[in-house]
Amino acid sequence: MVSKSRQRTAGRVTIKDVARAADVSVTTVSNVLNGRTEAMAEETLLRIQETIRALNYRPSRVARSLVTRRTATIGLIIAEIETPLFLQALNIIEPVARAADHNILVCSAHNLEEEQQAVELLLEKQVDGIIFLSQSGYVDDDYLANLPVSAPPIVLINRTTPLERFDRIYWDNTDGVIKAMDYLVQLGHRLIAQLRGPTTRRSTTERYQGYKLGLEKHNLEYQEEYVQLGNYEATPKEWEQATLMLLKVSPRPTAILASNDTVGAVVMRTIQQAGLRVPQDITVIGNDNQPFCIYLNPTLSTVECPIIEAGRQAIEILLTRISNQHKENEHIMLPCPLIIRESSGAVC
Repeated sequence: MVSKSRQRTAGRVTIKDVARAADVSVTTVSNVLNGRTEAMAEETLLRIQETIRALNYRPSRVARSLVTRRTATIGLIIAEIETPLFLQALNIIEPVARAADHNILVCSAHNLEEEQQAVELLLEKQVDGIIFLSQSGYVDDDYLANLPVSAPPIVLINRTTPLERFDRIYWDNTDGVIKAMDYLVQLGHRLIAQLRGPTTRRSTTERYQGYKLGLEKHNLEYQEEYVQLGNYEATPKEWEQATLMLLKVSPRPTAILASNDTVGAVVMRTIQQAGLRVPQDITVIGNDNQPFCIYLNPTLSTVECPIIEAGRQAIEILLTRISNQHKENEHIMLPCPLIIRESSGAVC
């Protein structure tokens, strides 16, 4: 019976072909495809499953979406796609989604206008859910607050927002810097400087708070001249100048916390060009744990932003939310571990 059906269906095999070959109704095949087999005779179930395998039947996503009102597509909006940092999350989000029979539609958005356009596109595509992988900038979230209740579920990663409506994942920037301060003090450092990031980011505020709390924790005096602007949205020349300012302070700092890893790389180069050694003369610690850190000379110690873990939890939360939209919202804070490499060492 199967071979006759196969001969008749030179094109794409349909659910009707399966029903005809298995000598059952289309509704019965549909029940098997959707897991509604509790009241079905085992012989019938096995016959249908064998027929599906023999005909190599693949359900049409379009047809299924008309029935389930789902497209098996998830939108991912990435605020910073030009660096490998955020793209690391895609490496975990995509395979988890694919294992759950979902495709990923990736959009990049460098500003609020582009983000709104991306959301409109994803809503037009009728995605089943959206993950935002955001910078921690202070932005206007009114358009998100005004999305209709019919909008798909949304998970926000690293977004500065007061909205309680959505599942949210953050990381503990403050504690990450405190860990770095603890480590430096254990190595004998007492003159610790910080290059602060852009004032438009929540992460800058939190890391600066961690720096001050670390000083207070170890009874170290806060000194204004040990804090310079290391705005990673600016140019390497400005990071170099900020580093040179720190090198001119007397007494010179024995350790520098950079605002991110890119700034940290420039800090190390500037120190070395000034005839000093890293870490023998000055320890340098970055922030983010970008993939390139292990290729620097010396390799860069850093406070990790848990991008990969955030991506893993976000896709798992979203897939659960798609199945159960009435589930209580989750607000998760992830730790920022200190990654120790060659650029940090004891005071000589």
